[in-house]
Amino acid sequence: MKRNVIVYGLFGLAVLLMLCAGGYALNALHTVLELRHGAVAASLWIAGGLFAAGLLAICIALLVKSRRRPPRPVATAALAAAPLAAKLIGSRLSWRMALAGGIVVLGAILGRQIVAGGEDDDAAA
Repeated sequence: MKRNVIVYGLFGLAVLLMLCAGGYALNALHTVLELRHGAVAASLWIAGGLFAAGLLAICIALLVKSRRRPPRPVATAALAAAPLAAKLIGSRLSWRMALAGGIVVLGAILGRQIVAGGEDDDAAA
């Protein structure tokens, strides 16, 4: 937990530094454009570029939103283990066999979740 806080803090600091660097780069670009084309034209060029970048970000966000999400690993594991569970429930086996079957089903579900890397963090964000 502490490690995650440190990592996300460093990511936040990196993003803040990159935003500051981007501001300085825009200021330098404005100065160069002002020397060549005048103050009003330079401001219009910068505003137009930022507007175009914003439109591009909105288009990318809409494209990502429209894509289908991959199936959740727990759901696919449950569907894969359902025939085994139904077979164990429907047959007249001892409680030991039913317990062993339950452990196999639970292992399949947990194994798929671990292999998938626990991508439930994306759904929460």
